[in-house]
Amino acid sequence: GVSSAASDVYKRQGFVGTAISPYYAEEQEVRKNSEAHLKKILENFDVELISFHKTIFSKDDSVEAENLLKNKVDFLLIQTSSCSSGEQLYPLCNISSKIGVWAVPDIEKEGGVKLHSLVSTSHYLGIIKKTLSKRKIKTKWFYNYADTDEFKNKFLITVKSLIAQKKLKQSRIGLIGGISPGFDNMIVDNDKIKQNIGTIIDEATILELVDKAKNFKQSIIDEEIKKIKNAATDITVSDDDSFNKVTRVYFALKQMREENNWDSLAVQCWSQFQELYGIAPCMAYGWMGSEDGIAVSCEGDVQGAISMLLLNYISNTEKSSTLLDLATFDREADAVLMWHCGVSPRHFANEDGIKWVDHSTLGRKTEKKYGIAGDQVFKAQSSTTTYLGNNAERLLVLNSEIFNHTNKGYDGTRGWFKETKLNRLNISAENLINTLNMIGHEHHYAVGQGNHSKELLEFAAWNDLKLIDEIPLVDYISPKDNESNNFVI
Repeated sequence: GVSSAASDVYKRQGFVGTAISPYYAEEQEVRKNSEAHLKKILENFDVELISFHKTIFSKDDSVEAENLLKNKVDFLLIQTSSCSSGEQLYPLCNISSKIGVWAVPDIEKEGGVKLHSLVSTSHYLGIIKKTLSKRKIKTKWFYNYADTDEFKNKFLITVKSLIAQKKLKQSRIGLIGGISPGFDNMIVDNDKIKQNIGTIIDEATILELVDKAKNFKQSIIDEEIKKIKNAATDITVSDDDSFNKVTRVYFALKQMREENNWDSLAVQCWSQFQELYGIAPCMAYGWMGSEDGIAVSCEGDVQGAISMLLLNYISNTEKSSTLLDLATFDREADAVLMWHCGVSPRHFANEDGIKWVDHSTLGRKTEKKYGIAGDQVFKAQSSTTTYLGNNAERLLVLNSEIFNHTNKGYDGTRGWFKETKLNRLNISAENLINTLNMIGHEHHYAVGQGNHSKELLEFAAWNDLKLIDEIPLVDYISPKDNESNNFVI
């Protein structure tokens, strides 16, 4: 990938196995085999596994492991390789505030018990949650051997959510031009965001961006325009020079990102671009998403840029997520139309592909047209919608099926979403809209391909983020309905 503030971040994970001598952890090589399998699972991820070199049989062994791993790992996996003693746990709990406790099954189903691992996992979790409750250690428990799907699936959710957490903590967002006029619900408190998830926000101006845009060699621009035009199934842009200008904006965004080490960008798209450069920049933002895998949120939405980045980190894909509005809903289909003016990357499109068009609303009812926006209907696919709202203290977690509706939706980049789940529980379109309106949600949504709701919920758990609970639609308000949106910015 392209270098950025978070591009070289590795998650370091510790692994230890505990046992006591009357059991058969060593004879069955439980810890040794597990370490080999863990390494294999983690091959494709930005994770360094640091394992303690022997099975822990005493408190002294635990202290040795503590000295090796303390302050070196983001997460500690403790396998009760067999029955273990309580005193072995305490030094290990000094290593990390995020701990996995892992039980394995006995091979023999009857007769003398050889491992008795599950009992010690339960014992250890009891100590952490009761005896050490003041420490607020976060835990997740695992079961089965590391070469089983049962273990792998559960473990990979943890790996992905913790990688995303660590990368977001090291990320920098470039906010260019501030918010679009009046979008005051998108204003953020940079200090609170840093406190909640660690992300840093830098600011620059549209004027800087436009100045850079004017300085690229025409030959570089012309070469990219060929690719951009070839990618479209149709082009109806009034002023062909828009291709020149918007492509220059694309290169200027890339250059500013690289110079400042930004991981994603939040860029105002109206009104300064129209005043200073006579264009709509949507195509440049979408092209960054499809060709470079870089999240660019429009309208200067910083939380949107962070939310898109979160989805990109969790999905581990080279194609970026997108940012949309919830435009309308269809009661009969129990579906919502997710839409934006023309900014979604082309990899979302159905077989009709992406068309390059004039912006559908900027300059409307006047003689002036502004290019270039995209026009596409999304292909049928599973999707995840998220948003780190209220200065990144709460997380919206939705997953839906995008489907082929007979209604094509409003001009722009859009798709119809049905079978929506909030926090993995079914929610109707009406109740979803009601919930979002009641809490004063910031009206933007980061949308990615595939279902990553499990990883997002776990990300929220490791980060102490609030979730959004369903508020069913009724035709009156009650006193508590006005508590939920009384937060102070």
